[in-house]
Amino acid sequence: MDDLIALVSDFRARLESYRDDHGLTLQSFPEGACGDASILLAHHLTQHGFGTFRYMCGRRGDATHAWLSDGELIIDITADQFDDFDVPVFVSSTSSWHDALDGGDIHEAAITVWGDEWAAKFRAAYVALMMD
Repeated sequence: MDDLIALVSDFRARLESYRDDHGLTLQSFPEGACGDASILLAHHLTQHGFGTFRYMCGRRGDATHAWLSDGELIIDITADQFDDFDVPVFVSSTSSWHDALDGGDIHEAAITVWGDEWAAKFRAAYVALMMD
């Protein structure tokens, strides 16, 4: 679990300093970046041998929010955009906050899920994020 949290924390730090565009919604990270950040994080986790993840999405009033799950764990690196959640890197098997979003499993969290055009954007952003 420590390796997973360290990997997720490092990825969050990379997103915080990301300044490229690549057509994604990461410029004001974490605000409004949950969908794209979740897809990129899932790709990163898969690249490092943590298996596949599902793209979860829920609604709260007019706002939607996305995060990852592998069926056992909830992984969220953008929930701190909300006033009532102050954990920048959340990895846990339970979360009443996420449960309250009345969310569900939307699809596999893969960079190819929205077609070739989006996959190219995600790949370009991922390469930029991995540069030191």
